[in-house]
Amino acid sequence: MLTKNILINKFIRIFCIILLLLILIISSMPNKVSATASNSIANNTADNNELSEFEKYPGYVDLLKKLKEAHPNWTFEILKTNLDWNTVIKAESTGYHGRNVVPKSWDGCWKCTCGKVVDASWVCASSSTVAYYMDPRNSLSEDYVFQFEKLTFGNHTDEELALLQKGVEAIIADCNYLQGKITYHDSEGNVKNIDKTYSQVIMEAAKDNNVSPYHLASRMRQEQGSGNGTYLITGTYKDYEGLYNYFNVGAFGSTTENIIKNGLTTAKNNGWTDPEKAIKGGASVINSNYIKGGQDTLYLEKFDVVGDTLYSFQYMTNVSASKEEGKQVYNAYKKSGMITEDSKVVFKIPVYENMPAMASTKPGSEKFVTEDVQINTDKVQAKEGKGTSFKTIATLSKDTKLLRIELDQVKDSEGKYWDKVVLSDGKKAYIMREYLTKLSIQTNCDEAYVVSANTNFRNGPGVTATTIYELLKKGTKITVVEKGKYKSVDGEEWYRVKTADGTYGYVGTGYIKKEVIEGNNAVTTTSDYKVESTNLITKPDTTIETIKKHLNNAVIKNADKKEQKSGKIATGWTITSGTETYTIIVKGDVNGDGKVNTGDTLAMSQHIEAFKKITNANYLKSADVNEDGKVNTGDSLALRQHVENFKSIELK
Repeated sequence: MLTKNILINKFIRIFCIILLLLILIISSMPNKVSATASNSIANNTADNNELSEFEKYPGYVDLLKKLKEAHPNWTFEILKTNLDWNTVIKAESTGYHGRNVVPKSWDGCWKCTCGKVVDASWVCASSSTVAYYMDPRNSLSEDYVFQFEKLTFGNHTDEELALLQKGVEAIIADCNYLQGKITYHDSEGNVKNIDKTYSQVIMEAAKDNNVSPYHLASRMRQEQGSGNGTYLITGTYKDYEGLYNYFNVGAFGSTTENIIKNGLTTAKNNGWTDPEKAIKGGASVINSNYIKGGQDTLYLEKFDVVGDTLYSFQYMTNVSASKEEGKQVYNAYKKSGMITEDSKVVFKIPVYENMPAMASTKPGSEKFVTEDVQINTDKVQAKEGKGTSFKTIATLSKDTKLLRIELDQVKDSEGKYWDKVVLSDGKKAYIMREYLTKLSIQTNCDEAYVVSANTNFRNGPGVTATTIYELLKKGTKITVVEKGKYKSVDGEEWYRVKTADGTYGYVGTGYIKKEVIEGNNAVTTTSDYKVESTNLITKPDTTIETIKKHLNNAVIKNADKKEQKSGKIATGWTITSGTETYTIIVKGDVNGDGKVNTGDTLAMSQHIEAFKKITNANYLKSADVNEDGKVNTGDSLALRQHVENFKSIELK
């Protein structure tokens, strides 16, 4: 009996122990699950916090999330440019023709209708081309995102340095001029050697100047090409023997010969008498001129959208350069095994204000038109983008008339074409083509006008989401065929006009005017002045006598409304020609005294530094010397250069 009780007690103790263990295991399981869930939530929260600032800008977050999922240790910093998207595209394209270029061999849709040839092989890029390459959303994929990589060198282990050098060698693999140890020609034509490989020198230049070695390698490849490179790195160009310029610093000009000579003159001035000096010297220029100034990505070196020198301080004109170099960097990282789930890379992604809902499309995927159409059924939805999944911005009834400005060239997944139309308020939207019936061109007038200042001729009203057909030069005669329909689109009224060749399109009313005839003369534009809306804008030091060469019967009055017969004109004066009266704006005459001198530079500096603001609207227009719609350091520089007789102010 005792034995039996002992066994029973023993069994009970074992059972209790097992039960206790089970309770402990069960009680611990929720904690383990909670901990895992907590970690997951923490990671998601961290990702969401990092990307939250991008949520205001359409199309960014989903693309960045995909990159983040594949590479958890990649970091995406937002660069808020605070620039209006349409203003940026205008400045980088039609604002200065030739600022961005494409190869002459590319199809017409990639090229600007201005036809400007920059040199034998490059021509001005179209606005749609510039928008396509500048839109960051078109490059937020693994193979193109590296144009946004921050270009500083950073700290690396010996193992990482070895991998970086292998990556450099991968980038320059097809560049014959960057292979093996350095051999070069001196100024006497003698062959010299440096006991270093090109990849070693690139690594040293990168470390010395705190610049990514991949950036230096890909930039040289971009500038000199593959194969044997250009005359800028041979050391044998006549009269410039023993000089080298691997980064094409200062290499500009209208002809190939001018480009080479200017580049080699820069090399001479900097003492770049062998490849090592040229590579390290060029790296120093990139660092001091770009990286230190905030242009610390390939994208920002190509597109100057930071700082005070907007759009002007750009390393190259090839519009696709930063995207192409970004791809080269990606390939180098990949070949050297440096792209893994654990790799750490910091990217600086720019955003702009008022960006379109969809990423800018590749040129050639639409056909640009100016057509009137009519809705052929009831309750047709106008969408924000191409597809039923996009937000509906209007529901239109049968027989509603619209303007169509783009014909879709690619069907969606359901086999539908989505054409771009303009709604009555000037907003752009997309509608399935099957719901649109083409009409004849609608007109409500037939009036002769003249272009009063160079302006863009567009397929629809507004600068937002429209396409430029061509640049209409001042003095071009046009016919206005429709008024009053788009009274305020992007801050301006737009007329439908017809050009001499019968093409229909739109221009802003601030750039056109009815001709005012005086004898055989019309108040349009000359090399001395131009008419924009109610202003007659002149160069500095323009005289009444000069104006009257063009307009014999014009009456010019000063600020006190007294007629003036001779002498220099001043900002704020008026000129009456026929039935029209214009306010005179003398570029640079900021204080309205008719002179452009240090008094004006002082007034502008005080305005820019917010010490004493210019409040007179006419004086502000005069202060906008470069005509970009702002008064800033760019205008101040142009004004100083004029006053110091370095570079005269001219009309645009």
